[in-house]
Amino acid sequence: MLVGCRRCYCGRCRYGALVLLAAILLVGLAGCRPAVDVVSLSKAEQELTYIAMAYSDAHTKLGHGPKDAEELKPFLKVFGDPEDLLISPNDKQPYVIVWNVNPTGGPTEYQGMFPILAYEKEGAGSRRAVTDVRGRPMTVPNEDLSKLTYVGRHKPATN
Repeated sequence: MLVGCRRCYCGRCRYGALVLLAAILLVGLAGCRPAVDVVSLSKAEQELTYIAMAYSDAHTKLGHGPKDAEELKPFLKVFGDPEDLLISPNDKQPYVIVWNVNPTGGPTEYQGMFPILAYEKEGAGSRRAVTDVRGRPMTVPNEDLSKLTYVGRHKPATN
C-alpha cells in the first residue's frame, strides 16, 4: 500500500490533507453551537446590585454592616445618586435592606441564591426584584418570598 501522494510518496501530502479536514470539521462545528442569550438587568435589579456592592464595601471599611441608609449613602455615591438608587423604580418605595448584618452566607435551596440582603417592598406585577449578599439580582414571584433565605434571620413583612 502506498503512503503519501501519488506523485512523490512523501507522506507530507497525506498529513496536510488530514489537517485540512480537521480544520474544516472544526469550523463547521463552531457554527453549530447554540447562541448565547444575554439578558439585561432591569433597573431595579441593577440598583439592588449596586446596593449589595456598596453594603459589602461599607462592611469592609466600617467593620460592621451599615446601620441605616445614611451610613450606606457614602458608599453608593460611586454608582450614582444615593437618593435615587435607594428607591425602586417599580413601586416608588425605598428598597427593604437588612441593616447591621454581616453580608455572608452560602448557596441556599432557592435557585442557588445566597442569603437575600435587599428587595423591593412591593414590586410590580406580583413580582419583586431581590439581591443576594453577592449582588446577584433576581426577580421572583411574590409567593416565593417566603421560600427565600435572608441574611441575619430577617423575615419579610407579609402584606
